Amino acid sequence: MMKRVWLLWGLIVLFSACKHVPSKFEDMQQECKDIKAKAILWVDKAKGEKVTDWGHFRNVKIKAYVHSDGTFRIMSWCKKPEKDVVAYLEKRVAVFQIDKFFFDEGYLEPGEQYLQLKYVPEKVNRR
Repeated sequence: MMKRVWLLWGLIVLFSACKHVPSKFEDMQQECKDIKAKAILWVDKAKGEKVTDWGHFRNVKIKAYVHSDGTFRIMSWCKKPEKDVVAYLEKRVAVFQIDKFFFDEGYLEPGEQYLQLKYVPEKVNRR
C-alpha cells in the first residue's frame, strides 16, 4: 500500500515537472499575434510612384522604437524574414521618415510600437 502511494506521488511530481513553460521567444510570438500594428508603412513607395506599378507586395510586422522626428529603429521581428529581406528593410528603414500626419492625427506616438512594413519582393533582389 505504501509503495502505491509513493508511486502515485512520484507520478504526480513527474507530470507536473513536465508541464510546458513558454520561452521568452514564444511569449513574444504570442504577443505579436495578439497586438495589432499601429500603422502600415510602405517603405518602398517613392513620391509620385503609383501602387499599381508595383505588382504584388509582402508585409512584415515589427516592434519598433519610434522617435518624435519620424525616424524609427527595429527592435524585434514578429516573424523574422530571410536574411536578404532583413538587410533590405534595415537599409530602407534607415532612410525612411514617418509623415508628421501620423503624429498630428494621433495614430502614432513616440516610443515602442508595433508597425507593419510593406515591401515589394522584386525590389529586394535588385539591390
